[in-house]
Amino acid sequence: MAYIIRAMKQLLSRSRLLGVALGAISTAAVLVQAQAPVPKHRIAIFGSSVANGTGDELNKEGYTGRLRDMLAPRGWQVFNQSRGGDNTKTMAPRWAPDGEPRANTKYLMTANPDYVMFGLSLGNEGIKNGTTTAEKDAIYAQFESGMREFVAKARANHIVPIVTLCYTRNDFTELEYGYTRRMNLLISSTWDVPSANFLGAVDDGTGKWAKGFWWDSLHPNASGHDELTATIVPTLFDALDRGTPMPKKSTAAGFVRITNGFTPIEFEPADLMHPFALAFDVRGESPTDVAVVSGVMLDASTQIKHIERGRGGAVDLEETTLAASNQPALARVSIVGGAWTYTSANGHDRVQSTVQADGQWHHIVLSHYTARGETLFFVDGQLAGRTAERFQPKKFVLGGPGAGDMATPTRRLDVKELMIYRSALNADEAAALAKGALLQASLEVYSPLNDASFKSGQPVINLAQATTFATVGDGVMAHMDR
Repeated sequence: MAYIIRAMKQLLSRSRLLGVALGAISTAAVLVQAQAPVPKHRIAIFGSSVANGTGDELNKEGYTGRLRDMLAPRGWQVFNQSRGGDNTKTMAPRWAPDGEPRANTKYLMTANPDYVMFGLSLGNEGIKNGTTTAEKDAIYAQFESGMREFVAKARANHIVPIVTLCYTRNDFTELEYGYTRRMNLLISSTWDVPSANFLGAVDDGTGKWAKGFWWDSLHPNASGHDELTATIVPTLFDALDRGTPMPKKSTAAGFVRITNGFTPIEFEPADLMHPFALAFDVRGESPTDVAVVSGVMLDASTQIKHIERGRGGAVDLEETTLAASNQPALARVSIVGGAWTYTSANGHDRVQSTVQADGQWHHIVLSHYTARGETLFFVDGQLAGRTAERFQPKKFVLGGPGAGDMATPTRRLDVKELMIYRSALNADEAAALAKGALLQASLEVYSPLNDASFKSGQPVINLAQATTFATVGDGVMAHMDR
């Protein structure tokens, strides 16, 4: 009997110890769960009036509100921390409150962001006010210095920075337009910070707002904000969240040789795309379609809206809206008559370069501005010509004619350095690409096309900060080193 009692006491003691141990494990699990990092999905837009939504007569907070709507289904939050009239000097005190926060002031740090998109421009910085070259150079340098300080400060606070490139104003002359293009090229080609090319959406070709896309001299209307938003790569923040590094120009040797192909390299944008640029290096001689962009033509409708501007009184606002038509679009880059040639999306217009397809490497840029309704065709960094058109791209094909009924497969082409942008590129940017620069603003696809192998249905390497990619289609494709 005594033995049984001792055994029961030992069992009870062990049960208590086990219970304590299980309790400790359970408590530790709760603590670990409580201490697990919260997903970093908070984005603050920190800028001036355009970032704040000025000009958006639909009251959707401009490109900030549109970005919020675009990213919400992906699990992101977007906070509007912008204020009209700000430049690098006046925005700096709004970084964080010094003591008691000032009433009705939007500070960056109170939004507790994980990412910040800086939305300022040379216009507010006062580039127009400089009366001499020295004064304009000083304003340019002030903007550059201020933006670099913002980027560094964000990183010091463990916030990932993004920059929007400078955009247009209706009072800009060719001089201010030149400073704007220069600043944008500097940021896109040399800064180690992601960016969006706003100028590539709304530029009328002289540094002013495209007709029908502005609210007043300084601000876009709702349609203008639509076009600005379209330049932001939709999966940029997802890529940053994964730790995708800044793209760098590939130094590895190699290219792809394509024979007997209709759709060798394909890319279909997952999200709506308006302005775009397609760039690549190509070598060939035989008459063939080198690249095809298919989609739908856009109908442009311009109307006059009677708008109340509060203390500014009522105005009649001219606004252009774009809508997809039922007419298919098929833009083609080809070798025709021995020269590099562009055929417009409706098939009616042709731009023929004077550069021959001579079996040497040549650089091609197709740049389309939906707002102003124009496509620019560059060969080896030089403008070969332009044509008036508006279309929405839905599929890019490189190395073949696409899958049309009358298409003839590629005989032989060598291609490399594929880049697809969600903004149009101007002459300065096309020339920089032709000289070997890598522009990262609004870049969705950068595939050097030096993959070790190319298998149908498989993705090709994408070094851009995006989660999308081009894929291998049909044809005989081989990696080549020389």
